[in-house]
Amino acid sequence: DLIGAQRLDSVQLDSPFDFERQALIAIATDLPEPNAGDFPEALKEKLLATLRLTNGRAFILFTAYSLLNRMHQELAPELAQIGIAAYNQGIDNRTRLLEKFRSDLNSVLFATESFWQGVDVRGEALQSVIFPRLPFKVPSEPLLEARLEAIERNGGNSFMEYSVPQAVIKFKQGFGRLIRSKSDFGAIVIFDRRMVTKFYGRLFLQSLPRCRVVS
Repeated sequence: DLIGAQRLDSVQLDSPFDFERQALIAIATDLPEPNAGDFPEALKEKLLATLRLTNGRAFILFTAYSLLNRMHQELAPELAQIGIAAYNQGIDNRTRLLEKFRSDLNSVLFATESFWQGVDVRGEALQSVIFPRLPFKVPSEPLLEARLEAIERNGGNSFMEYSVPQAVIKFKQGFGRLIRSKSDFGAIVIFDRRMVTKFYGRLFLQSLPRCRVVS
């Protein structure tokens, strides 16, 4: 920001991937909102149905370990019965987990924070990335709470000026796990109905490359 405008050159390049052909975004609207008490049970049913369709081959990207651990504990036995291995981020380090996931085509990885970015799985092993909920940060974190309060004190809207943009960036990073080469294809599956019921939901979609979208 300290460099004069006359000294800056910038260019925006299109992605080499054909997202309209390679990727589908599917938004489920028939679940309760994520903060509702009956959301976990509804999510469990939808995850199982989705993983049956994809035969595993999925990342499920959570925003909290509590929901991740509950879903893994309840779904792993049922998935095992249909030949799908369920890996939990907490059982091994990231490198070894990814090696297991890549080598077992009928597997699913239940993951959180560190798998939203910097992870590259190409080919058949990963054909679906599932978001149980939009990646809003917990406002009780001290640093986040201070930032939100500062925006409000200055007359701003902390939700729209900070919380939503931060969540959109995280969402884009998670989306980026799916298509890693020109031959990849698959679906982004979102179980957060706020994508279509809340006014800010369109900001998440607008941040992504042009894709087919069904809800």
